[in-house]
Amino acid sequence: MTFLTFLLFLLKQPVFISADRPRDCSDILKSGISVDGVYSVFPIHEPSGFMVYCDMTALECFIWTNVMQRREDGSVNFFRDWAAYRDGFGTTTGEHWLGLQRIYSLTRSGGFELRIDMADFDNATAFAHYSDFSVGRDSVNPEEDGYPLLVDGYSGTAGDSLLKHSGMRFTTKDRDQDQSENNCAAYYQGAWWYRNCHTSNLNGQYLRGGHASYADGVEWSSWTGWQYSLQFTEMKIRPRKLES
Repeated sequence: MTFLTFLLFLLKQPVFISADRPRDCSDILKSGISVDGVYSVFPIHEPSGFMVYCDMTALECFIWTNVMQRREDGSVNFFRDWAAYRDGFGTTTGEHWLGLQRIYSLTRSGGFELRIDMADFDNATAFAHYSDFSVGRDSVNPEEDGYPLLVDGYSGTAGDSLLKHSGMRFTTKDRDQDQSENNCAAYYQGAWWYRNCHTSNLNGQYLRGGHASYADGVEWSSWTGWQYSLQFTEMKIRPRKLES
């Protein structure tokens, strides 16, 4: 069994256990639960809570928490409108987008970091880590503000294909908030914090490796260029680890 096959097997094992109103997955871990799975979380200002996939057994002893995006087999259509990206879609144990409003609820006050794991169709893997990540930080009306991305502090093996997008609003095929003459989401068949237009497009079409079209797949340009659509991506966030 390859590492990627084993990883995908683990991701498909649902565990529906809930601690007592945890703010995020790190609170669930602190309560003594350390099994990967789907849990209810209750961020501040979100009393009704929502479900997230918690990666409790990642490669580092300090867990990677709330999974906000996953691509693995092309089973879910990611070329969707603003409402879908705001509210979230897909299956939490499989391909999904958590939702801009939920990501905002988790990261609105800052203090989070982001890791993006990815694999190609030859089972090569790479990652990008950002020590500072938030969506709509300090925004009173995040939807009106466009759920702007703030990201900084890259390290990893995939190269930095996200920093160019920092400061940008989110764009979908029916809401153009980028700096291009065209709607980048419509043009590149995705939805992202486009600028003019992108160096990454992780919500693009699932084109299964090399493709003739330009930059409209699941792209991370600094690793595989603009004409290779990745097999697997997972974006996950956690509270920033305090230095000892």
